[in-house]
Amino acid sequence: MAVARNASRKARQRSQDPAESLINLSNERLTGLFRWTLLIFAVILNNLNPAAGYDQGRINAILAAWGVVCLTTLFLLFLHQRPGRAFSYTTTAVDMLVATMVTYASGGYESPFAVLFFLVITVSALRFGAGGSVLCALLVAVLYLTAGAVAPLQVQRLFLFVVVAVVGSVMARAVSAHQELVTRRDVEAKLMTEVNMALANAIEAKDSYTRGHSERLAKLAGACAERMGLSRDEAAAVRLGAILHDVGKIGIPDRILRQSMALTEDEMAWMRRHPQIGADIIGPVEGLHHVAPLIRHHHEKFDGTGYPKGLKGEDIPLGSRIISVADAFEAMVADRIYRPSLGLNKALEEIKTGRGSHFDPRVVDAFLDLIATDTVHLPLPTKDQGQKIAPNRPDEPVQTAA
Repeated sequence: MAVARNASRKARQRSQDPAESLINLSNERLTGLFRWTLLIFAVILNNLNPAAGYDQGRINAILAAWGVVCLTTLFLLFLHQRPGRAFSYTTTAVDMLVATMVTYASGGYESPFAVLFFLVITVSALRFGAGGSVLCALLVAVLYLTAGAVAPLQVQRLFLFVVVAVVGSVMARAVSAHQELVTRRDVEAKLMTEVNMALANAIEAKDSYTRGHSERLAKLAGACAERMGLSRDEAAAVRLGAILHDVGKIGIPDRILRQSMALTEDEMAWMRRHPQIGADIIGPVEGLHHVAPLIRHHHEKFDGTGYPKGLKGEDIPLGSRIISVADAFEAMVADRIYRPSLGLNKALEEIKTGRGSHFDPRVVDAFLDLIATDTVHLPLPTKDQGQKIAPNRPDEPVQTAA
């Protein structure tokens, strides 16, 4: 029996209260700043337009004590990542107490400070949801009656408590739905990225020399897109396109991908098909159709001599132009099966040489600035290593170094 009770208790602890999703760090920080703002307003109201018949100094003392509490709780919120329900219950109770004391000390129902009760109901709705705001409204009504004992009863305000509780409940539901939507979107985006990376890794597993290429390329291309001022969504599309840019190689025979010698014309014709194959694979996937054009055209050249469509200049998608520069650079600084790394200096020289012919000048300028400031922190080579000539096929004459 004891084991069963413990299991039941643990299960209850694991189950999430529907209102628990509302009690999070960002929401608590928002309500904390809201309370602090209202405190400043109350102090100004008490000192600039004091009403006759109450002790102004006493009100200031209560508000000063509340200010210390607000400042302390706000400081705690910026220290802790999980405020918890106890924190929310305590601060809500303090708000109720302050609203009661100030209202009572300043004339009861007729006091302008009675609006503090509405703040408590609204904040409780945001924190605890519909049920919490209704219960809080009932408790506030009792405190309101207590605080207003020195003045005639105002039934209209008691009715307003119910209205505020209902409106607060609607707000709480909207906030909860929005948070769930944002969370689900973030989880789906993360899952999509991980699946895409797994697919890219599966392709790169066919060639140990390109392992990690897509991940490094995504980092370079994404940073370049941000440097050029692209929006968050556009930069994310560039990163996805960089991750999946070579997915079409799944349709290229292994013997060509692993070829350590210079490719023949027929083999090059096979290789030139991979951008279109990749776009055909990714295009039908919902959520990735906008990435397909970036994959299809990442081997186009700015002067129109690229493939598969021979697009020229601005006709090439900007994302493809960014991926093209980053892909060429990463390929040159990495060891490949047909040659070792060219080294950082040589790779940068090649990028500069291709400016305006192979590559978009604007992209080249942004990319060179990116590498110069080393904002992506890639393990780039620091010195030239010299390029070895790709081995010739057995039926071709031997090349000599220049």
